[in-house]
Amino acid sequence: MSIPTSRFMMSVSQIILGVNWLLEGGYPEKFRRFVSNKAAWFFTGIFFVHIIGLLWSTDLAYGIFEDLKSKLPTLTLTFLVVSSKPLPLKKLFMLLWLFCITVFVTSIVGLIVYQTGDYLDPRKRMPFIPHVYFSMMVVFVMVLLPWLGHRFTKNKGILLVLYLGVVWLTYYLFLLSAITGILCLAGVIAFLIIRGMMKWRSKLLKAFTVLSILFLIAISVGIIVFMHQNVSMVVEVPPGDLEERTALGSDYEHRHSMNMRENGHLVFYFIAEDELREAWNERSNFDYDGSDRAGQKLDATLFRYMASLGLRKDREGLDALSDADIRAVERGTPNYLYTQWPTSLVRIHQTVWEVFQYRKTGNPSGHTFTQRLELWRGSIAAFEKKPVFGWGTGDIFIAVDYGLNKINSKMENYHMKPHNQYLLFLLTLGIVGSVIIYSLYFLYARETKAFRYLPFNVFVVIMLVSMIGNNPIDAQTGQTFFTFITLAFGVMMHQNDG
Repeated sequence: MSIPTSRFMMSVSQIILGVNWLLEGGYPEKFRRFVSNKAAWFFTGIFFVHIIGLLWSTDLAYGIFEDLKSKLPTLTLTFLVVSSKPLPLKKLFMLLWLFCITVFVTSIVGLIVYQTGDYLDPRKRMPFIPHVYFSMMVVFVMVLLPWLGHRFTKNKGILLVLYLGVVWLTYYLFLLSAITGILCLAGVIAFLIIRGMMKWRSKLLKAFTVLSILFLIAISVGIIVFMHQNVSMVVEVPPGDLEERTALGSDYEHRHSMNMRENGHLVFYFIAEDELREAWNERSNFDYDGSDRAGQKLDATLFRYMASLGLRKDREGLDALSDADIRAVERGTPNYLYTQWPTSLVRIHQTVWEVFQYRKTGNPSGHTFTQRLELWRGSIAAFEKKPVFGWGTGDIFIAVDYGLNKINSKMENYHMKPHNQYLLFLLTLGIVGSVIIYSLYFLYARETKAFRYLPFNVFVVIMLVSMIGNNPIDAQTGQTFFTFITLAFGVMMHQNDG
């Protein structure tokens, strides 16, 4: 229950499990259970690969007290679960039900936060843990909930309620606008379709499914093309117009070195700042020279919003804004279209806009997606330096900093991980260590027969997709989620089979 709600309680609950293990006694029998469990050795072997990676690390302090510490559940939680008496299947299912219920209730809390907080940033619509990890859990529960339901009842009314819960979680996922979660959902749907098509005999059904997928891909491509056309659009300003004055006689300022555009209109042109400041402060309690609710400079947000409407940044332009427009700027909304579009389209537009600006300026700073692109470029450059065994468990920041310097990056903050789990493994442990880690996990799943269970297969798809844009196994929440589900559908299910 702590995984979707509290990082603090995740730690406390594992400490309680450890204290309980000590108070129970029976240590010889416990050690015998663990030593005799081949699957446990495979899974905990992943942790020991990272320990070996310390041998060629230069930053041992980070490697031991940060990197290994974050991955500790792979060792400790596995040892506690495997060495203790097997949990009866009913109690294991009860834990999975509690996990589903907690995710569902937390999503409702997130909706309340969204409605009362009026947040533009989707990350603030998840009150307890990072929204990326919660979105992964939401996608997993979409499959786990009906799977558990069909195992426990044939009552159509109860099953209908569970499927309505899946519909709600789908809606909440798009409300959350976590690109990682949406991509995980797409990956899961693709997996389920391929899995189903392998069993279907009807060629007509298969053809219809393929056409439907192609149609959805075409729509997705069309949306991205439309967004790119919007962000790359140019509304030319006749040269003579740059000499004009405002209706009140003030001179316009044109910041020629700043060519950012919103909906084709130049953002930092036609600025009469004294007029705009006075007019804004008359209509809003947010100081013109302060910040908006999102923590951004309010004047910059206002410039972008007015430019998106094709308005000049003077009193006349501000008077053309409605009260709803003023509230939108206060929230940190940079484009009037964002007040009309669903949050998922807003997120796509923001991402396309970030990439467009990145390609124009070469500077990814301040934007999450383009910073990832830059970090990936730098990480590849660092990997090429030490491809076989990597830089070592503790040297991830040293490696990324080297790579960013190598490509002459304009990023303002170098001290970052690559935001890609595959690259992170390659950087710290090289090709050899990465292959060993993936092999150990596969051997664990094969030994426990975890692949028999649909939720486990879906979980693996979610992890594989999420690892493209994040480091889920290197963060406490992601690591605990990864370990718990791996154990639940691996050794814990297998113990009951035995």
